[in-house]
Amino acid sequence: MADAFADWTQRLRASDAGALNELMEAMHPVLLGYATRIAGDRDAAYDILQEAFIKLWRVRSTLDPERSLKALIYRIVYTLALNDQRMKRRETMAHTTLQTEAETRVATPDEELDAGRLGERMSAWIGELPPRRQEAFRLSRFEGLSHEEIAEVMDLAPQTVTKHIMLALQFLRDRFRSYKASEQGL
Repeated sequence: MADAFADWTQRLRASDAGALNELMEAMHPVLLGYATRIAGDRDAAYDILQEAFIKLWRVRSTLDPERSLKALIYRIVYTLALNDQRMKRRETMAHTTLQTEAETRVATPDEELDAGRLGERMSAWIGELPPRRQEAFRLSRFEGLSHEEIAEVMDLAPQTVTKHIMLALQFLRDRFRSYKASEQGL
């Protein structure tokens, strides 16, 4: 099997999609079990594997023939599964917090309308960001990835990721200030 991994590494570096398909067929059952154990959810594990092979394809030109392709794909799956768990924990905590807040305070219809309107505006403003900046912002704020993880996913330097997120936040703050000023008639 070691020869197969060496062959797949060389073929992936040469952008041979057939090598990716062969690797997926060979590794899918065992990686699915591995991802399911970490994520605790078979459906999530399927998504994790799909992301893992997409990520492997994106970094194919940087594969080092001296390093283990098998170890790399396991590391990618492990990282993605942990990120999935982290995101689920954050969602659970956020849901619990929101539920607690909702139980202690009832919003007025005007407040609900304002919140919905602001949420729509925020989504539109995020959509105005340049594509790479938008991707970095979404991975950070919605997917819960660290700057280092985003740098790895986007194949950027961590400092570039930090700059993208900083500029995205600055843009969104400016948009929000303008929005609040217009709401107040300033």
